[in-house]
Amino acid sequence: MDLPPIHLVHEFEPIPQELFSVESGQPFHSCLTCEGHLLQDGVNYLVEKAVRFYPQTGTQDIIFEYAMCMKCAQQLREELSAESRERVDAYFSERVDLVARREALLSLPEPLRLENWLSHCLITGAPRTACTEYQIYAQCDGRDLIYTYMPYLISGEAMEEIQELISPHTRQVLDDFMDQHFGLPPELRALLQERLVLI
Repeated sequence: MDLPPIHLVHEFEPIPQELFSVESGQPFHSCLTCEGHLLQDGVNYLVEKAVRFYPQTGTQDIIFEYAMCMKCAQQLREELSAESRERVDAYFSERVDLVARREALLSLPEPLRLENWLSHCLITGAPRTACTEYQIYAQCDGRDLIYTYMPYLISGEAMEEIQELISPHTRQVLDDFMDQHFGLPPELRALLQERLVLI
């Protein structure tokens, strides 16, 4: 997607606890792929979490989570087929105006409030509380969350639509990525392969 560059002035805050690693209870400290150190100023990286929510109890499980530096994220994206990248980019462009969304959120009385940015599915508009599965995406710089066109939330329903757009080659690349970094017993691997790492 071709989006205007963002010149950040004050659109950052210390990483909220929701974006911490569940395993450590602290911010992610290294890139999943290259293991490079993330928690220093000027190091840009992505955080992704896949969540299963149980409305009856108000509890949740993290299906997977990781942080990846921008260099590794770009390398993974380049491994995906051009066809898949074009289809997914077009899907987003047709369904959401990221520039208008960012402007609207930054105009709120509390613009840097993570809950506002993650309150609804970016694609369908479904409230987070109505989503039994969803994925969260955020961009960080060192120890700060930065409000670019992220953070955002994508519902399981939208993720299923996106999965229909990707080529067999891209599916294999993403399956290999999941197997390599989240090696699990066969009964859990099937569950993970239903989730899409979205770079």
